[in-house]
Amino acid sequence: MKEPRNRYVVTVDMYVYGEDDYMARKNAHKMVDKIDELYPNARPNVTELGYQPFASLHYRKLDDHSKPIPKEKEDKPLPF
Repeated sequence: MKEPRNRYVVTVDMYVYGEDDYMARKNAHKMVDKIDELYPNARPNVTELGYQPFASLHYRKLDDHSKPIPKEKEDKPLPF
C-alpha cells in the first residue's frame, strides 16, 4: 500500500518589476498564473505586494494586490 503524501505550505518572496503599481500587479499575477499552469495543485496566491526602490529601506504596501482586469475588458459593455 502506498503511503499518503504530506502537504506543506511554502511562502516565497520575489521581486517583480513594472512601470507602475498596476504593471507590478499584472506581472506578479502573470508569474502566479505560470506556476499554476505548471503545477495545477499548487494553488499559488499573491498575499501581499509592495513597492521598494532598489537599495532602499523604504517599503510601501499596496492596498490592492488583486489580479488586475485587463484594460480591454474594462471598456467592453456588459452582455446584458
